[in-house]
Amino acid sequence: GNVEGLAELCLICAANFGGSQVPRNESKELGEDAEQDMLKWEKGLYHRPPSAHAVVGVDGMMDSRSNDDRAIMTGIDVTPSDALRTCHSIIFHYISKLLREAGEDNQRLAEKLVATCAASSDTKFLHSLYEHLLATNHVDTALRIDSSSLEKWLLEEKKDVDLLWKHYTFHDRHVLAGKIMRETALETTEDSRIPLHRRIECLTRAANSFDLALRGNRTGSDLRRPVGVPGGYFQGGLSSQPKQEQQVTAEMLQSWISQIKEQIDVATIQERVLTTIVQSQDANLEAAKMDALEFSLVNVSDLYNDYAGPLNLFDICLCILATCNHNEADSIHKLWKSIICEEVLPCHTSSESAMEFLGKLKQGSMLEEETIVHGAGNGGDALPKFENGEWIPRLRNRVAALGKELFGKGADYTFPLDLIVRELEGLRQVYDSTREEGHVSLLWPAQTMLDVDVSFYALFESYDSLQQVENAAIGGVDIATQLPWISSMSELLEMWVTAALSSYGSSSMIGLNSLYGNGQGNDASSQLTRGINTGGLLQRIRGYRSALEGLSGRNTATAALVNERLAKIDETIRKEFIQL
Repeated sequence: GNVEGLAELCLICAANFGGSQVPRNESKELGEDAEQDMLKWEKGLYHRPPSAHAVVGVDGMMDSRSNDDRAIMTGIDVTPSDALRTCHSIIFHYISKLLREAGEDNQRLAEKLVATCAASSDTKFLHSLYEHLLATNHVDTALRIDSSSLEKWLLEEKKDVDLLWKHYTFHDRHVLAGKIMRETALETTEDSRIPLHRRIECLTRAANSFDLALRGNRTGSDLRRPVGVPGGYFQGGLSSQPKQEQQVTAEMLQSWISQIKEQIDVATIQERVLTTIVQSQDANLEAAKMDALEFSLVNVSDLYNDYAGPLNLFDICLCILATCNHNEADSIHKLWKSIICEEVLPCHTSSESAMEFLGKLKQGSMLEEETIVHGAGNGGDALPKFENGEWIPRLRNRVAALGKELFGKGADYTFPLDLIVRELEGLRQVYDSTREEGHVSLLWPAQTMLDVDVSFYALFESYDSLQQVENAAIGGVDIATQLPWISSMSELLEMWVTAALSSYGSSSMIGLNSLYGNGQGNDASSQLTRGINTGGLLQRIRGYRSALEGLSGRNTATAALVNERLAKIDETIRKEFIQL
């Protein structure tokens, strides 16, 4: 059908009652004065009989209802505003009808009808058109209209930044879309109580919009194409052309994107602080600070000094240091020791060695005052028992989760491998010493590091350096002290070789050949080859075996088992990898 003709006919007819085709007379649309020169046939078009006050709704259909303030006092008492609304309602009815009905033809007709209407210079009609489309859930159709009138209406009348952002995005005006979202996210007026999650959402949209602008992205999708306005921007004219977008350079866009991503990183940490505080039962925080946390973007320095630090949110403190690229080794070591202590202490133990190790562990942490009780007396029975090992899965999960956030993200200094391995392995060794004979020891510290995606090569180097440090600390090589470390290293080597062999499924190692998939196996294989060719791996294994052979006394049996394991590892490496 000729929908353009329908629109033009209704708009021309409406012009007789205050439309834009004749000089505007506000009294006509407001209905204060009857139109004196209205022809009789025109009056009949808008006749409302006194028995049933017919009113035209926004969908263009007629309904009858009683309304005292609209009572008709004469036979025919039709105001110009009634007539004008009727003309507009006919158009709106058919727009809604076509948009609701399926089929490409109906959609094409609907867009033609909307485009014809959007070309009108009647501002009030245009505003009614926009309102109708939004009210009837045809938001995308409204926002695809390419008109400065719509942009101005969204800015000044609706004041809806989400609609304006979407309008700019539809028309590939990504710089303006990004700017309006960034301005909303950074709003700092006293009455702007914008929730933190909303600010993060706006920052994310801003970054995406600037990125689209940088890449010159054009979707080309029919579902998102603008509705062309005859005589307007898409037809070569200028009457409805949107304002020109500010020209910016690629360097400016890259700078904005980088700044916003940093703000998102900090805001995400802030959201994590907020969630932790809300979930906590004993976090006492001033009302003003809590309000700032909920409704503003707190700068990273205040976030560390006023929130994460005082509240002992050690994990978050490390995330802040990583985000800010702040390499302060002493603070990082203290935070990691505090994290480890927090999962183990307070506790009681019957082991002197455990008591000694735990005492050293908490030194230099922020939990030096935590209680360690020797034996079940002195209130120790009310504390968790170290020997139960219930702390192990908690500690593993926490270290692995935090490690995945920090390691391999460009700030590995916040994940001090040697420190973490030393403390976890120390806990494992002292825990194993409290177990009865026959206890199966698991190399959970090493597996935790592998879960973080630390390489076998880096992990082996860490273990090797730590066993040398332990010996140096006691004034030379002490086989009894060295034995637990060499034992742990033999287990790690076993895991490494097994993972390398799994790449082609020929593992003959001790029951571990199904632990690793091909992806990790291939990586482990290349690392092992590197260790053999450049790291002197076989020479080191021989050195460990020589040290064990000199051991005598009650540890002889254990040393013999470790030596046998190392011999098998040496044999497998020579057989499977030397030729590579």
